[in-house]
Amino acid sequence: MASISDFTSQPGKFIFTLRAIVINVIKFPFWILYFIPPFLRPNPKWTYQQALGVRILKSYLAYVSTIEIKTPIDLRPGAEGDRFVTIKPGNPDNYIGVVAQDRGIIPQTIGGTWYPAHPSLSSDVGKVALHFHGGAYVIGNGRTQDVGFAARTILANTMVTHVFAPQYRLASNPGGRFPAFLQDAITSLLYLSEELGIPAKHIAISGDSAGAHLCLTLLRYIADNPEAKLAAPACAWLWSPWGNPAAALEQGSIGKNQNEPTDYLVEQFGVWGAKSMKPSEASGITLEHPSICILGNAFATPTPLLFIAGGSEVLYDDILEMYEEFKVVKGNKVGLEVVKEAVHDIILTGYCVRFINEARLAAKHADEFWINNEQHS
Repeated sequence: MASISDFTSQPGKFIFTLRAIVINVIKFPFWILYFIPPFLRPNPKWTYQQALGVRILKSYLAYVSTIEIKTPIDLRPGAEGDRFVTIKPGNPDNYIGVVAQDRGIIPQTIGGTWYPAHPSLSSDVGKVALHFHGGAYVIGNGRTQDVGFAARTILANTMVTHVFAPQYRLASNPGGRFPAFLQDAITSLLYLSEELGIPAKHIAISGDSAGAHLCLTLLRYIADNPEAKLAAPACAWLWSPWGNPAAALEQGSIGKNQNEPTDYLVEQFGVWGAKSMKPSEASGITLEHPSICILGNAFATPTPLLFIAGGSEVLYDDILEMYEEFKVVKGNKVGLEVVKEAVHDIILTGYCVRFINEARLAAKHADEFWINNEQHS
């Protein structure tokens, strides 16, 4: 029988949930009043709605991380209707090297959602953003409730005509550890470039937090495995990329960060993600492998990289360090966009923490980055 101190299973999960409800019902009225004076907000330049939104999201993230709420993977269309598609894996020759070292993890059929609509013909697609959702590899599914704000923001503020958001396997579910999500990223790119015939020069990969990490691991895979014959995307938009998952397992890593008071990320969330995605020992791969730990392992890529960071997020220093590392690699084209007062991952959470305008402006800068590098290629 599970212990009541184990909050990831019953009865501990029920007890912790009841406790969390009671505590937050008491705290919420206090937060409503406390953040009225600007000088009491974590960042005095924030609006009242931003301060309250960040506090609420931080509390919610601490709750879901502690009880480890799973996101089910469903290959039925659901509310997305004909915007949702299923994709079969590509040729086995496309999945080699690091993605083939764990014999227990093989490419599988995955789902994905189109925005604003499923193109009837590939010729209907002008430029597409292949967007990988965030969530520390343990939550999220790319569907409207999850990625809707990000997709709408990208579509309204860039030259992109379509966004495709894969429902990659999650590490919190059985069989979802590394390299499952990287296999699914390969499958997604093959779907656009091979099955639909969309030229690589018309594809930008985009991702937020863990999704940005997935963009970088995909580009690393392309760079390390030319024999896999994957076309390099025209551009990469890296929204608050998670560069070093292993660091999340270092106790107190977020608490020591200078931006911890001004961000909603909590230590439990990173721990849950890192321990879940950890490769099997039989694969011979660790979280420190260059295909997982991007920080400190920059590589050459023909794809221009735009790093987008919030000035108030806990990953700010890591993102700047990655930018500097990639910038000095010969041949790389690298840009940096810092949204001064923003928290982590505003392209995903901007609507609920009220950084909507900041997300729109960052998307416009991302568009300019693609256009500028397209003109000079």
